[in-house]
Amino acid sequence: MRELTLELPLDPRPIYLRLADAVRQAIRGGRARPGEPLPSTRALAATTGVHRHTVMTALDELVAEGWLVARPGAAYRVTPQLPDDFFRTSRTVETSKPPPVVTLKPARPVPLLPSPVGEFRWAFRSGLGDLRLFPYDELRGHLSDALRRDAKTMTGFFDPAGYGPFVEGLATYLRRVRAVTPGRLVVTHGSQEALYLAGQLLCAPGDTAAVERAGYPPAWEALRASGARLAPLAMDEEGVDPDAFERLCRRARVKVIYLTPLHQYPTTVTLSAPRRLALYATAARHGVAILEDDYDHEFHYRSQPVAPLAASDPAGIVLYASTFSKVLFPSARLGYLGVPASLGDPLRALKRIVSRQNDGLLQGAMARWMREGGFERHLRRMRREYARRLDALDAALSLARETVPELAWRVPDGGMALWLSTPWDSREAAGRAAAAGVFVHAGADYLFTPGADTHLRLGFASMTPAEIAAGLPALIRACAT
Repeated sequence: MRELTLELPLDPRPIYLRLADAVRQAIRGGRARPGEPLPSTRALAATTGVHRHTVMTALDELVAEGWLVARPGAAYRVTPQLPDDFFRTSRTVETSKPPPVVTLKPARPVPLLPSPVGEFRWAFRSGLGDLRLFPYDELRGHLSDALRRDAKTMTGFFDPAGYGPFVEGLATYLRRVRAVTPGRLVVTHGSQEALYLAGQLLCAPGDTAAVERAGYPPAWEALRASGARLAPLAMDEEGVDPDAFERLCRRARVKVIYLTPLHQYPTTVTLSAPRRLALYATAARHGVAILEDDYDHEFHYRSQPVAPLAASDPAGIVLYASTFSKVLFPSARLGYLGVPASLGDPLRALKRIVSRQNDGLLQGAMARWMREGGFERHLRRMRREYARRLDALDAALSLARETVPELAWRVPDGGMALWLSTPWDSREAAGRAAAAGVFVHAGADYLFTPGADTHLRLGFASMTPAEIAAGLPALIRACAT
């Protein structure tokens, strides 16, 4: 090839990259065909007005990318391996037919779940602790100590089930504090991955998964991802109706029931002891697995929390999911799934496929923090403080009821939120509140079957008593407008 007209793009990149791009476009446009030699580097330097060494650097870049081939003492050539249909067939780039545009689509619907956006003066966020109170310096010390003592192990590959010392410390904590001794523990990226893994492990397309009629939408989507059909169960002030579960098991192939029995999400109701026994008996009789989500066990204020279903599981049917996000910080993404021994190896293998393993450094730091007692001291401090904030919210609501007598609530035994009955449509009320700079969760967002609802879920853990006392009246004023 004696001549090749090149136009260097006008952009801030180095000249050799712009020249390489111009040659690449000449090949794409068919002006330089497979196997053809390029003009000499001197000729290209003369026609483009750049130094010959710059031309050689640009062409060597294209050799490295596979567009050109070079032999000692010979001209650079376009690689002969490019397929003919790669090139445009017309003489000019401007008149060539563009390649077809392919629109890729997902194999199944993937819902985009809503999340709070924007800045709010007052935010009654559900399930979020007060990050201002977290002992970052204390955790930083344990992170440094972990790096100093066992960096090679924690920063490499290890068992997908988790970093050994952390798994051992977690097992001890669960046995001592929650009376739970699962056959196998696997560390996960928060409870969300735990729920997803459980769904993949238990359900096949066409199976039925029973869920609470008002519940946690991300958990529903984790189960739907397995191909399972979800069936909502009726609820009342005591939690899930066991008779509704029994009727469902008689007419459908139920593989799992998902429950939040300690602090039901979103209503905060604690499942009564008779209903726990009845639900467990029905599940055991029909061979249904129970997926128990104990997401905020540590924050219980009115006596000791009720023991998890997993604490007494003679039939071996309970999978136990929980998270550290509520007691650490949301971005920690540290949770776990406890399963009967028969599911241990399949769960470990599935975890390896989905995300290989969790961050070892954080697990190492947590193992030290738990072993030295700092973790439980932090929990005790937060439990006392959050109980104080719940009392502040109860007091603020009592004052608000003087203005809006229809307000009704039950002070929950624990958790990080309160379920408030109001005289307003929940979505409209939440919208009016947001416009006034107040964030609150609409009860309608938690319904399995879309419909109207008059409840608001008020998170209180992330706000001081003074902030609650100022923010609650602002919320009431906005909703009542």
